[in-house]
Amino acid sequence: MEQTNWTRHYLMRSLILAGFAALLSYLIWTEKLGHYLAPKLHMLSYVTLGILVILTIVSVRQLFSKNRAYECDCEEAHQVPRTRWGSLVIYSLFLLPIFMGFFMPDKILGSAVAENRGVTLLSSDARKLAAVATGAGQPEAASQPSGEQGGQAAPPEQTGEDTSPSQQANAPVVVETTGEGQKGDQQQTPQQSAQPQAIEQAVPADATAANPTASGTAQATSGASPSMTDEELKRYFSGGGFGDFYTDIAASMYRQPVISLHDKIFLDGLTTLELYAKDFAGKQLETLGFVYREPGLGDKQFVVARFSVTCCTADASVFGILVESEDAGKWAKDSWVKVQGKLELRQVDGYDMLVLKDAKIQAVKAPKDPYVYYSYEAADITP
Repeated sequence: MEQTNWTRHYLMRSLILAGFAALLSYLIWTEKLGHYLAPKLHMLSYVTLGILVILTIVSVRQLFSKNRAYECDCEEAHQVPRTRWGSLVIYSLFLLPIFMGFFMPDKILGSAVAENRGVTLLSSDARKLAAVATGAGQPEAASQPSGEQGGQAAPPEQTGEDTSPSQQANAPVVVETTGEGQKGDQQQTPQQSAQPQAIEQAVPADATAANPTASGTAQATSGASPSMTDEELKRYFSGGGFGDFYTDIAASMYRQPVISLHDKIFLDGLTTLELYAKDFAGKQLETLGFVYREPGLGDKQFVVARFSVTCCTADASVFGILVESEDAGKWAKDSWVKVQGKLELRQVDGYDMLVLKDAKIQAVKAPKDPYVYYSYEAADITP
């Protein structure tokens, strides 16, 4: 092959490798890598960047090398495109993502993606934990999200099932609609798209005090109280058999005058709220997210939602909590808001669900990292 032809191809290869290295460096430097990858994969991106730099150096060295001879008898296996059209097609496939990465604006996921994937309603994770805690795993056990099944709750290790947070595929989402929607006939799974269901009835905030054994603790006490010590709260919440992880989160959240459902605890906090729904009814809660309007919601309702990313945005799922406010209708879709209100217990298809009532809403900027992630170690309650 002619020297000039070889030089042209090595030049294109060097530019492509340098382009990918520059694009990855740009995403890391501007802290926009989180728009595409979960934090646990960032280290692999750094390794990839190092490999790209090495390959670029090797390619540039070949560009200026005068030795085109092969040390093997397989020169035909090292062919490059022989025609201009062939070169154009092949190299364009590599150049296109580089140009798109630099010139297309970064955009975080929003309602358009949520509408296609659906907001997960009443995730079965907390119900599975409740079934494991009872040592039964039968449908009637799972139908009691508070974790009680007549008698004393069995410890999770006796069931042979791992209930650690790392085994949870999705966190529960406290999302629901009003009577304008239709009541689902079957229990929804995290993979199913969220559809409006009917809220059967509201449960008074003092329902826990009136019926303490109906809470997620399966304890014959008068219910949790802010006057309890930390050890007493942990002992109370541990009665549900959901493990120390959620017990510690529940005790810490219950201590707060206004529960802060911030980024570090968003998913595990939602799980905790569903596991101990009756204990947290009547508590004040604040969180932030983008406004999502599910078809069937009323004018005074919207979902304050967040995207959860496991590996990359391709596997993103939507979670959130239903907000009811007189001012809900004036907030545009996809606008980022901070909400604070009182948690009210509702009954939906026989399951307990918390709704944020009479919420105060204020506009905020989208956080630098708009996505939320699961905690695989001790959860950090502090904002």
